[in-house]
This record gives sequence, C-alpha cells and structure tokens, in this order.
Amino acid sequence: MTIIITSCSASKDDSIPIPNGSKVIHPSYYLSDEKLLSRLYNIREDIFQDPRAIVGTKITYAFDLIARAGNAYRDLRENYHRLKSLLISNGIEWFFLSGGYGIIHALEPAKKYQATFNRSIAYQKQIPFTANLWNDILATICDAIISKFNPEYVYVFGSQDYTKFIKETDSWRTKNITMFESTGSSGPFWLSPKLNELVNSIFSDNLKRFNEKYVGFVKQQRGRAVFFRPDFFVMVFSAKIH
Repeated sequence: MTIIITSCSASKDDSIPIPNGSKVIHPSYYLSDEKLLSRLYNIREDIFQDPRAIVGTKITYAFDLIARAGNAYRDLRENYHRLKSLLISNGIEWFFLSGGYGIIHALEPAKKYQATFNRSIAYQKQIPFTANLWNDILATICDAIISKFNPEYVYVFGSQDYTKFIKETDSWRTKNITMFESTGSSGPFWLSPKLNELVNSIFSDNLKRFNEKYVGFVKQQRGRAVFFRPDFFVMVFSAKIH
C-alpha cells in the first residue's frame, strides 16, 4: 500500500461532475475514531460558513478539483486519466492537505473554496487563514489515517505551511515517509516533475529506483534540493536535481 499526500492549490476546477454510480469516498473510510470525524466535520463547516471562503455549488472529486488546475500537478496531466483509474481501483490512496477541508481523500466529493494555511496569502487575498483552526487536531488526524492504512510507503509534497502538519505526526518519526518541501512562488513548478516522476515509478512498478534517488526529506533551495535524514537533522548533504 502506498499513500500520497499533496497540497491543495489556489486554482480549482469544478467542471467535472462525479458520474452517477461512481465510487465515492467519505471520511469514515479513512477515519474510524468518531471524535476525530466530528472535529473534522465541525472545523470544515466553520470554515465554509465564512463568506470569504466563497464556497462553490458544483460537486466534483477532490482529485479533479485540485489536480486539473494546480501548477504542482501540471506534469501529471499526461497521465491524468490513467492515474484517476488507478485511484478508483484502490491502487494507491491519495490525500490533499487543504486549508478548507483539512485533509481530503482524492475520491471524496468536494466544492470550490478559498482558504489557506499561509497567513500572508490569506491577508493578501482576503480569504480565511485556517492553520490556527487545524493546529491542534490535523496532525492527529493524519496519524490516524496513516495508522489505519499502515502503508509501506508514504510520499508528501507541499510547501512548509502544509508539510508542517506531517512533521508534527508520530508517523514522521516512525514510518517510511519521503517528503518534498517547496518554497516560494516557484514551489509548485519544482514539485510538479517530481510528483510526476513518482507516479511514473508507480506505473512502471519501479519505486525502488525512486526511493534510492530521493531519501527522507527533500527541500527546495534556490534551484537545488537538500536531502535530510528525518531522524537526524544535524547530518545534511545536498545534491543537484536536474
């Protein structure tokens, strides 16, 4: 079992409705704890009641909503339909860290919204800043999800405002997690080819090579990546990524 966790995007596309009879995931699929489920639903409701969230009316898969529009997913579009079929067949479990939904499964029904974990973006765009609402619960929810699926591999992609929630989990210290952390406005464009490389490695059944190339914590720094051992941050080395 492989879990992929990526960030939501500012741009969203709600143009693809969920076909009648299609597979649909709800939070009870990935969360068994009733208290965590209740917190997840209640915080989502609080956020979406804020008029600044500009919640849409159309319902689509979270995967379509985010992956069709976000720059971090632009390289995936050549594999878009094949990847969606893999998700539907339970080949992998994919989640999005989200300023509005907290965390949402790729096949979960979703609507357009505006909310972010980044304080300055929230201020500039006059949309809800929601990290403070999720701070005391989202890492626990992520731990519960990872624990339930007990995956062999977990891959995380996003900016520090989003990856911080995974770093706060117990799983970050105890599970086999590879994290790609971007920075600045170029971040999505840095993440996109790496995410596509991972997906192609899954399609070709060659994760071993990907895992040998990228180890632990991979951080964007001015055109290069810096690799960290997540269990021992004092030891640092860097490598060019082409």
